[in-house]
Amino acid sequence: MKAVICDHIFPDIEQEKLALACVPDLELVDANCTTKEEVMAACADADAVLNQYNYLTEEVIDSFKKCKVISTYGIGLDKIDVEAASKRGIYVCNSPDYNKCEVANHIVTMIMTLSRHLKDFDSRLRRGEYAVPYDWMKPARPTSQTVGFVGFGKIARQAAEKLNLAFGMKVLCYDPFLTAEQTAEAGGEKVELETLLRESDYVSINVSLLPSTRNLIGEKEIAMMKPSAFLVNCSRGGIVNEEALVAALKSGKLAGAGLDTFEHEPLSKDDPLCQMDNVILSPHAAWYTVDAMRELQSVTAQQAALVLTGQEPTRCVNYEEVKKYRK
Repeated sequence: MKAVICDHIFPDIEQEKLALACVPDLELVDANCTTKEEVMAACADADAVLNQYNYLTEEVIDSFKKCKVISTYGIGLDKIDVEAASKRGIYVCNSPDYNKCEVANHIVTMIMTLSRHLKDFDSRLRRGEYAVPYDWMKPARPTSQTVGFVGFGKIARQAAEKLNLAFGMKVLCYDPFLTAEQTAEAGGEKVELETLLRESDYVSINVSLLPSTRNLIGEKEIAMMKPSAFLVNCSRGGIVNEEALVAALKSGKLAGAGLDTFEHEPLSKDDPLCQMDNVILSPHAAWYTVDAMRELQSVTAQQAALVLTGQEPTRCVNYEEVKKYRK
């Protein structure tokens, strides 16, 4: 059998080799694909496909002649046509838990950095301005502030717990898939999106990028936020309309933002966001620690190994659909 790693950013693939060692006579190919044509050529006869950044569209998936499983490095599935894979009887697996601690910590760090105006202090000090701008900088105690989570899954809940217990912040949540009781058990108060936007001092985006969530936060939604509020996005860039966000940041209708993900990645150095002092940027790195990276590589490969040895994958997003199409 053959497993193909379409692409990856890791220093080596030792974790994949270890996880797939249980598959007899397996050929493991590190293909380093950058185009759909390269993916189609490399994976035409693959039994398993591991993918990080390439788009696996219906056209690409239909070119896979033997594939039994597609395992993606990460949580998001926006680069994979899951329905097309299901119709061909191909399991699609992800790694939903490898980075929940890291991303939660990144969210908390961004919120507290924005709260304390650390980027501005650093820039001013480097320019020789050894003074606090009392005339416009009005930081508040976290105990008097509210953080709102748009989406309240595992990552958001970890961040909420830290912000509430360590800093005393009130937590609001908008999540149509949770009841008020479930939200309360996790330490938050369930509200509608408009209420969350109007009342929060920090709004954290924590939903997956789906057709229904693309541009979920646009001009109308940003206009509902306090002019003193900050937007934090460590989820997916397409959820926030960046044109509307830039306009609000430039006009002072929004105090600032902390962004780890963007509509178009990598972010260009000429992007307006890179020119703004009230924005903290990181290169889609919220997930990263050495520990998380090793776990990501291992879990992604483990799903392929399970399928190739005749077992059921444990991180499958389309298991029931595959069973239906295989009947």
